[in-house]
Amino acid sequence: MFNFLKNLLEKASSDWQAAGASPQHWQQLGLSESQFMAVVLMLQLADADFDSSEQEHRLVLNYLRNEYGLTTQQAETVFTEAFKLAGDATCLHAFTSKLKVLSEPERLAVLDQLWQVAYADGTVDPNEEAMLRNVADLLFIKHSDFVKSKLANKPANLSE
Repeated sequence: MFNFLKNLLEKASSDWQAAGASPQHWQQLGLSESQFMAVVLMLQLADADFDSSEQEHRLVLNYLRNEYGLTTQQAETVFTEAFKLAGDATCLHAFTSKLKVLSEPERLAVLDQLWQVAYADGTVDPNEEAMLRNVADLLFIKHSDFVKSKLANKPANLSE
């Protein structure tokens, strides 16, 4: 069983490395690998409830424009690349492993942004929350910080 999981993770990692052999648009636009992986995670999260909403996609596009200063066209190009990679994903580890190089405040900022995506459609699906818990664990984020992030990013008009 362990060997099966190990082989699966190695295959996911090698698939990602092979895909990165030639410069991608996101690299040409100056995004780091960890920044792009954060966007991929946002799009995976948007689909975790099996219903990607327009609000979630718009939030990710706005994030790309506001956070990285991309034009609308550049943001849409990066979004498309991230969306394809998110759709082909088999596990979170391949993406979260690229985020471990971030400082603790940067990892917490990624978690905050992920919570904003989860709340974007007005409800947090149990699958979304489970994925966020897994991401937080993989990024070595303490449970107390996970809960603080959840509460800090919850819209005032949303009740659970």
